[in-house]
Amino acid sequence: MKNWFRYLFYASLIFLVIALVRADYLVVPRIFDPVKLILSLVLLFAGFLLNALSWPKVLRHTPFRVSEREGIASHGLAIFGKYIPGKFWVIMGRAEYLALRSGYSRMDLASLSLDAQFIALWTALLLGTIGMISVKGISLYGISVLSLFILLSLVIFTPLFHRMTEWLLSKILRKQVRVPQLSLNKVTRAMVWYLISWSTWSVAFWFLAASLVSGPLPVNTAFAFALGGSMGILSIFAPGGLGVREGILTAYLALAGIAVQDATTIAVASRLWFLTGEVFIFLTALLLERRGKSKVN
Repeated sequence: MKNWFRYLFYASLIFLVIALVRADYLVVPRIFDPVKLILSLVLLFAGFLLNALSWPKVLRHTPFRVSEREGIASHGLAIFGKYIPGKFWVIMGRAEYLALRSGYSRMDLASLSLDAQFIALWTALLLGTIGMISVKGISLYGISVLSLFILLSLVIFTPLFHRMTEWLLSKILRKQVRVPQLSLNKVTRAMVWYLISWSTWSVAFWFLAASLVSGPLPVNTAFAFALGGSMGILSIFAPGGLGVREGILTAYLALAGIAVQDATTIAVASRLWFLTGEVFIFLTALLLERRGKSKVN
């Protein structure tokens, strides 16, 4: 088990490179405003730190308490696990890291990691729903996203829809599937950190988009990233949400009045932009991991 994370990292990179090359996302677009681009990167990195901190904050209200250093390290070192189809390893990765170092049950930690993923998804979709309604109002688009948010809320919070979803997924996947059922109190306590991190990412995305277009950009385009990110999480068979997130971003920006060509450029550029944030949090986690080892020695 000592080399577990190393194997996970190598496998993640292989899937990531293959997916990026196939989708032709490694393209640097024209930058109209370098200052806004720099601001977007600063906020992007801040959002990643806040998102990583959300994980130990979730554990704070459980018997499995870990330090913020361990929480960030476990989250960051497993960040590329999302590019392995199924996204199972991004959830298991941080749980496995903490289990190996704390002696806590890996299954209990994995269950909590899955809960945290659902809270993050619910929070992102909440912001995305607000954004879509602000763009198109109570229209087909707004109602569709709102309905999805309500459905996810029912699955998470109500026993009936929770059991129905587990039964349906078990039939489709032909194996027992666990869907987290969370109390509103538990979600409220944890969602504050996810709300801050997703809001920071959304503002960062607005600065990115503003740096890539020559004209003015509506404020509500910031919510596009939360909606695209939530759809990317839901698309469990798309590595890292590749293609799905970009498609949602392009559609949202076009509905917000951005030219389709500009919307496509922003959506595609956001993948490389977000990847720099993933590299940042991975390197940060690696540094924290090594510092932890040096203190022990």
